[in-house]
Amino acid sequence: MAVSQPMKANAATVQRAIRGTWFLKVPADPLLHTKSYVQETKNYAHSIKIKAGNSKVFVIKGRHPATNTYKTKFRYKGGKFHTVTVNVAGQGDTQGLISTHLKINGKRQHVLLGEPQNGNKFDVFTHFRPTKHYFVRGYIKY
Repeated sequence: MAVSQPMKANAATVQRAIRGTWFLKVPADPLLHTKSYVQETKNYAHSIKIKAGNSKVFVIKGRHPATNTYKTKFRYKGGKFHTVTVNVAGQGDTQGLISTHLKINGKRQHVLLGEPQNGNKFDVFTHFRPTKHYFVRGYIKY
């Protein structure tokens, strides 16, 4: 029984819910010998720019960037399942993003939850440059 259902495929532009400048603090990984850095992602209507720390900028652009949305069931750890829209914009093995609101440092913030490749740890993309790695635990029904 499939729960995910396609809503819109190959949209002409990046979805409005995920447009703007988003930041993610990527933690250090001693196994890979990497240091922590801040990833900056700028989503425009017809292009996406990703800058990871001090590295070069990765750009996805074109008249119609590959975009897709679908609905699925999501729940935070210990909560109920809710229907959410997952936005995917980019090429290849691109991370799905869930637009939602979370309370961070006592303020309600509009954030994006990065869909994990495996596991239940969703990275939190914020509009402000974070000083620590924010994440939430949750589950998706596929």
